[in-house]
Amino acid sequence: MSKSRALTKSEIKHALSICKLMTHSEGKRCALVLSHSAMRVTEIALLQTKSILYPSGKIRKEIYLPASICKGLRPRTIWLTNKLSREIIQDWIDYRLSKNWGTVIDGVEYQGLIPNSRFLYSNRGRPYALTKKDRLMQDGSTKTYWASDALEHIIRQIYKKAGLYGASSHSGRRSFATNAIYSGRATIEQVSTILGHSDLQTTYGYIHFDENWLAEVYKLGL
Repeated sequence: MSKSRALTKSEIKHALSICKLMTHSEGKRCALVLSHSAMRVTEIALLQTKSILYPSGKIRKEIYLPASICKGLRPRTIWLTNKLSREIIQDWIDYRLSKNWGTVIDGVEYQGLIPNSRFLYSNRGRPYALTKKDRLMQDGSTKTYWASDALEHIIRQIYKKAGLYGASSHSGRRSFATNAIYSGRATIEQVSTILGHSDLQTTYGYIHFDENWLAEVYKLGL
């Protein structure tokens, strides 16, 4: 199976712009920024409102992902410190409020949203459903897991309309890893922790070694 494509920052912004031309644009843009914050698509589908917002209504910068929604039941923390991401998340909250999706009448806490509600909704105003799947492991055993096929399909459609072929919901995590390492601001160990990997070799597989970038690295040799 081929790996999902890692995207540059300009390609990510292009995909976000394309969302504005699509229906349910606020929800699609929110899904993308959460994906590029290193979240898996099923984690996005299961994320609760209280994980994103403080009771005061302020958007959290440090987001704790409980074991119950994480792969391998390994909890971890991600950070929503990017200004554009936070603006897009607030746009989605405002849209939810305008639609009265998962809201409390005259609610003050959590900006009026139900804290235990799913944070992201489909264009029908419902949480994304999960599909039970079986995966054949290398040792011949079968592992059962749950996936949000609907949200995965939506993200693929966004990238397709943006002309970013080969990109999928997993591109968010690959892009995060690649851009973090390229920037020189994070170590492979730090990226591995954010991605929730137990093996550094898995993290290395997420990094796309672009030929142009490698050429620049070689210039540092002399």
